[in-house]
Order: sequence, then structure tokens, then C-alpha cells
Amino acid sequence: MPVLWRYLLRNYFKVLILCLTSFISILLIIRFKEIAQFASSGSSFAMVVLFTLYQIPYILPIALPISGLIAPILLFQRLSHTHELTAFRASGLGLKPIIFPLLLAGGFLTLLNFAFVSELSPHCRTLSKTLIYKMTADNPLFLTQKESLIRIPDALFDIHSFEPGKEAKGALVLFNNRTNGRSALFLAKRLYLDHDYLKGEKVGLITSSDPKQEDIYDHLIIENQKTMATKAANLAPFIQNLEGSLNYDYMPLRLILARKLFKTRDHYNFTLSRGHLEIIRRLSFALAAFTFTFIGVSFGMQIGRDRKKRGIVLALFLSSFTLICFLAAKSIRHSPLASSFVYLLPHPLVILSCLFFLRRISRGIE
Repeated sequence: MPVLWRYLLRNYFKVLILCLTSFISILLIIRFKEIAQFASSGSSFAMVVLFTLYQIPYILPIALPISGLIAPILLFQRLSHTHELTAFRASGLGLKPIIFPLLLAGGFLTLLNFAFVSELSPHCRTLSKTLIYKMTADNPLFLTQKESLIRIPDALFDIHSFEPGKEAKGALVLFNNRTNGRSALFLAKRLYLDHDYLKGEKVGLITSSDPKQEDIYDHLIIENQKTMATKAANLAPFIQNLEGSLNYDYMPLRLILARKLFKTRDHYNFTLSRGHLEIIRRLSFALAAFTFTFIGVSFGMQIGRDRKKRGIVLALFLSSFTLICFLAAKSIRHSPLASSFVYLLPHPLVILSCLFFLRRISRGIE
């Protein structure tokens, strides 16, 4: 490897690793609420640490491109201010030999980011969900927390007071079962965990069904019990079924392709389109590592004597435009064709803008 390559890549990866560590730390703090909810369920310290580590792959697909943007900007800003970039060009080197190793590093980051977003992140999402189900099986009282990590459709939980991992007082659960058309209201003055059993005191259950169903004799059933007890582990499979099947966020790329092929044979075009959209989304996030590196390489250079901020402003504008496109594409995911177009739109526009700016710099125009 040439000496110039080693020099540029060493400084590039130093800043990249520092930025990546900082972003992971900051974004983990943002997800601290979910980690604290998991810890308050009475889980062991090892499970809390494991759950925290599983959050990191959620962050990497965004943290890696942004770190790839900051690292070349800081590198070329330093090379410009110390006149090393001028020395390189005065010695006969053009822009291509100077930026090529960094673009090569950007291509490596793209492959790495694609592995993260396609395989590691869905796998860690699944493992994280498995930990939550295991924790719920050990302590069903976790479901009575406000803003629980488990989202049960058509269900409402409310409690008067809650002691994490031990008991809940004044519990109310309202549930609508779409399968049999019944609605249920569960009331308990006190719910508590006794070893492997979930026990309740002064429990009431009101179940109703559609009165238009003629085959049902009792449309309203009211039950009252002084005490109740059920094994805590029995609730986990029931809750998992209520949440429904895993969506594309939990599927690795191989499973998405297999499911897409299966749906194609059955002629489910809508599911096929959703599968294509998920593949395009992951591909776009992976390409963002190269695109952001290209932005940093192009707009981090300064060839004039005056230190102008125009390049930094343009770099921030293009990177913000790319992130806004990602958010816009996610908001219109109900239209797979339009969402796919918005996901892919920023990459060619940004690369053409970078090539135009590099061409001006090669001609001595800043």
C-alpha cells in the first residue's frame, strides 16, 4: 500500500472510530427509556447488559454514514489548513489519487453497513424481542406498566399504583378479540407475583359479544372471584400470538427473498411490493455510507487562502436532504413505488453534485 494511502486512511479511520463511538453513546442515551423499562421489570444485570448491546445494531445503519461524513470533512479541512493538500498537488498528484483511498474506504463501509442493516440488525431485533418475551413470561406484571415494550393491539392497560417486579394495584385491562368478536374487561384490586404464579385479589371479569350473533345464548357474562392464580409462563405464548407475526424489520435478507418468492407463486402482488420496498430501503441505507463519504471528500477541501464555510454548508445541506428523503420515504411506505423512488432519489443527485464540485476544484475554482 502506498505511503499516501496509509497516511490518509490512518487519519480517516481515527476520526471515523471516534465519531462512531460518540454517536453510539449519544443514541444509546436516547434509547435509555426502553432500557430503563426493561431493567425495571426485575431482570438480572446480565440480561439488562445483553438487551443494551442488542440496541447498538439499531443505531449503526445511521451512525456509520454520519461518521463517514464527518471523518473526511475533518481530514481534508486539516490538510487544507496545514497546506498539505497544496503540497500533494504541487508534487504532481491530482485529485483522483488523493481521494481514491477514501472512496475505497467508503465502499468498504457500504458493504459493512449492508451487512449491519440486512443481517445483524434484524437478528438483534429478534433476540431483543425474545428477551422481552422471556422477561414477560417471568414477570407478567411488566405488561401493566405504562408504555410497555410489548404492544398488544386492541388492548388497554391502566393501573392505580405499580411496584416494579412485585405488584400492581387497581389494575384494569380492556381487550377486544377480533377473532371471536368478543370484548372483555378485567379488573383486579391487586395483582402480585408469587414465585412462578401470578395471583390476584378481588378479581372481576366482564365479557361481551355481539348481540346480533344468534348462536350465542349469553351476550354478557360477569364473573367475580375473591382470588385467582395462574402460572406466569402460560401468558407468554398467548401474548406473542396477540402481537402477531414478525414484520419485515425482524427478517434477514434471505428470509425476505424466500418470502417474496413464495408470495410471487401465490400472486400476492401487494406483499411482493412490500418485500421489494424493504430490500430497496436496506440497499439505500447501505449506499448512504458511500454517499456521505463522497460528500465529505468533495466539500471538505479548500484550495483558497480564505477559510470559507460554503463547502461545509453544502455538505450539511446534501446530507440533510438525504436524511429527509429517508424520513419521507418511510412516511409514504403505503405506496411502495413512490417510497422506493424517494429512497433511491438522493444518491444519484448527491453523487452528481459532488462530481461537479470536484471538477471545479480540479480547475482551481472554489
